[in-house]
Amino acid sequence: MFEYDFVIDLAKSVGKIIKENFRKALDVELKGKRDLVTNVDKSIDNFVREKIIKAFPSYGIVTEENVNVNSNSNKKFIIDPLDGTHNFVKSFPFVAVSIAYMEDETLKFGVVYNPILEEFFVGEFGKGAMLNGKSISVSKTKTLEDALIATGFVYAVRNEKTFSTFREVLDSVLSIRCNGSAALDLAYVAEGIFDGYYQKGIHIWDIAAGSLIVKEAGGYVTDFSDNENFLNKNEVLATNKLLHGDLVKMISSF
Repeated sequence: MFEYDFVIDLAKSVGKIIKENFRKALDVELKGKRDLVTNVDKSIDNFVREKIIKAFPSYGIVTEENVNVNSNSNKKFIIDPLDGTHNFVKSFPFVAVSIAYMEDETLKFGVVYNPILEEFFVGEFGKGAMLNGKSISVSKTKTLEDALIATGFVYAVRNEKTFSTFREVLDSVLSIRCNGSAALDLAYVAEGIFDGYYQKGIHIWDIAAGSLIVKEAGGYVTDFSDNENFLNKNEVLATNKLLHGDLVKMISSF
């Protein structure tokens, strides 16, 4: 499939740009409270748009840093040009490009690539998930007390419910990590490093590719109410399946 090869090549090209600019001087702006954007985010967004429009002029494009293109198309690319912008600004190497391809509302394949750590995750519908060309699968952890869970926080609003939910999860699991990249958190669930990941205030470009990678690695992805129609719900819960019900009980009212 030409789209598959195109996405792989595009992710590698974007990864090169991210790596070349890592730990370099950046122009940083605020999009909202605690919500940063850099000149590199914008440059990559423009770069991927130009590449897609040239190769697939009738396809839709959904990206974080610009308006949607061909919104009514049944074929679209969903892209976060630089997931983990705070990390990028602070030189923390947990950053990635996330690219998913969707056809008729079904995610067909997705790539999450961290060029700093050279981790290239791929998921293809019905064909499994891989890291650097080798098959990966979710963990087999059965109990929350043995689970390593990842999460993140909404930029603008952090209320008592945010922290009470966090405390409840923290008191129930082995440990929690907050690493600042939804795409990579999902990829690490797929790899079996994290046993689960939940976050509110999330967008489709953050999770499209990563959610497919989790599913293809044998995991389960829903919103906080255990609904599989989660891509536009601004919340996501991904697990190894074995822990899903227990986590839903804790975060469903969040």
